[in-house]
Amino acid sequence: MDDSTLVARTQRGPVKRVLVVVLDTNIATHDLPASGEVILGRGEGAGIRVDHRSVSRAHAAIEVGEVVRVRDLGSANGTSLRGARLPANRAVEIGANEAFQVGDATVVVHERRTGTRPTSPPPAGGDVGVAIAPLVVDPAMRNLFDLARRVAAGTINVLVVGESGAGKEVLVREIHAASRRAAGPLVAINCAAISETLIESELFGHERGAFTGAGTAKAGLVEVAAGGTAFLDEVGELSPAAQAKLLRVIEDRRVLRVGAVEARPVDVRFVAATNRNLEEAAAAGEFREDLYFRLAGVVLEVPPLRERRADIEPLARAFAAAAAAQQGRELPELTAEAVAALLAHPWPGNVRELRNVVERAVLLCGDRIAPADLFRTRGATAAPAPPARAATDGERTRIVAALEQCAGNQTRAAELLGIPLRTFVKRLAQYDIPRPKRR
Repeated sequence: MDDSTLVARTQRGPVKRVLVVVLDTNIATHDLPASGEVILGRGEGAGIRVDHRSVSRAHAAIEVGEVVRVRDLGSANGTSLRGARLPANRAVEIGANEAFQVGDATVVVHERRTGTRPTSPPPAGGDVGVAIAPLVVDPAMRNLFDLARRVAAGTINVLVVGESGAGKEVLVREIHAASRRAAGPLVAINCAAISETLIESELFGHERGAFTGAGTAKAGLVEVAAGGTAFLDEVGELSPAAQAKLLRVIEDRRVLRVGAVEARPVDVRFVAATNRNLEEAAAAGEFREDLYFRLAGVVLEVPPLRERRADIEPLARAFAAAAAAQQGRELPELTAEAVAALLAHPWPGNVRELRNVVERAVLLCGDRIAPADLFRTRGATAAPAPPARAATDGERTRIVAALEQCAGNQTRAAELLGIPLRTFVKRLAQYDIPRPKRR
């Protein structure tokens, strides 16, 4: 690099680099040092922890200096850049805002210029980049996450409420990461996805011979979360029988496996999430009131995406970078017109819908994402972005909107809203919404 290049970099101001990690609809940001090396991995010794089974304990090294390089550390699932797996222990330069894959995670190094001189690098062996901050810009979301971090310091159970796809799981992960149990497991339990016949065994475990097919004893998901956090997702979908048993576990801190005689002590914190109004459900006799009060030690509400539009553009750009990396292509430009179309959309499916829309646009567009790439209809090569509609509240309105967007396809509408199909069908009956006829 010649002197003129160095001068030009200095005149534009020093670089501030932030590492963005995208896993499904979960996004976290990590400040990078001005120089040095940061290890990214699942292990507790990693400078930046990515707690996912596809990520090795010490997966990759990020070398930061005048340029940024990534080096795979012999990981099991590999590190990929520009669609190709990197050889182990060979540092490869990555461009500003270029994405690469670490296991199932997409990682992007975002750069921006600042008006101040860079600070000195941290001392060798220092605690580099371990702070995790979700990608939130909207002031209401920032306040919510600040509150969640304060709540995390205690032991009280937490209930996270909000529409499907709004980002409840991201908030739950932040609570776990900020708690004293961060070194323990975070076990996600989708209460709506477990079949009625297996839910007791899955949640609380079983002994050998407890039922046909139980050839060995098995710990339940609550036991697996010992020392950490049990995340009860879609807790409002639990059957009355499962609710009663869960209440007993929360009160006694003991788990009785199916077929067991003696209960086992369990040290676990419960954080639950739901898109239902459990307080109303409890008042109507549809959910145990005593269980509701046990779960709702603190209630945190995640606002829908349409009420925090400042988050839409940064989320869209992060999803676009992740999709481009997964497809092994250059990151397309997100035009101003496309951003305007994204801001005008009502987002009945919230962040999950935004990710689907952006991923599809990256797949179908050229080197630029235009409004026509974002919102396409069946049988048409392109369609303009839908006009802005007044933000409306209520689950019924969101379900009707999702059905309209998916041309009456119930499976696709349920996926769009992040609701299990059987729950979606129950909601149709509950809100007296006619089931679309098969076409």
